[in-house]
Amino acid sequence: MSGLRAAPAVDPDAARRRAQHILSDRRYRSASTPRPLRGPLHWIGDRLDDIFRPVGHFLTRLPAVVWISVAIGLVAFLVWLVVKNIRRRVAAPATGKPHRATPDALEDPDELERAADAAERDGDLERAVRLRFRAGLLRLGDRGAIRYRPSVTTGEVRSTLTSERFDDLAGTFEAVTYGGKPAEPPDVAAARREWPHVLEETGRR
Repeated sequence: MSGLRAAPAVDPDAARRRAQHILSDRRYRSASTPRPLRGPLHWIGDRLDDIFRPVGHFLTRLPAVVWISVAIGLVAFLVWLVVKNIRRRVAAPATGKPHRATPDALEDPDELERAADAAERDGDLERAVRLRFRAGLLRLGDRGAIRYRPSVTTGEVRSTLTSERFDDLAGTFEAVTYGGKPAEPPDVAAARREWPHVLEETGRR
């Protein structure tokens, strides 16, 4: 123990002054940068706080049922927007132009017959036969002679009407529409002539 020296006493005041001297060096101090917008930003923050603090207090006092109703309303609105957008895209043609009903999509027999007359004048006899046949089916449906629907088949109508005139018209229609038979002027003339007789037959039953 005699070989060890006692550590010299440390003066607390001297140590404190030395530490303060070291920390006063620029390396240990943050640089003071100019802040020209500090004042305006503080002013804007104070004004926003004055505006939104009462709103926040009001919203926090609303019952849970109100928040649930608002959430349901927002979800319903978003669903409505999505469905509306999907329907608009489906209804619009690929070209992006507004959709217009073509004669083939019409459900008015008078319009279909006028379109058939126009097709006949243009020399499109196949289309004239097809449009006049569809007009005839619509008129049969309007009279209650058949249960018309866009997918009704000629076989179903044949079995319902049991009309030789209709059978002849249906045979021409199927040959032209599905069999690749070129439509000829007699086919168009027969459709124009025989359809009124078919309708007259159904009216007498």
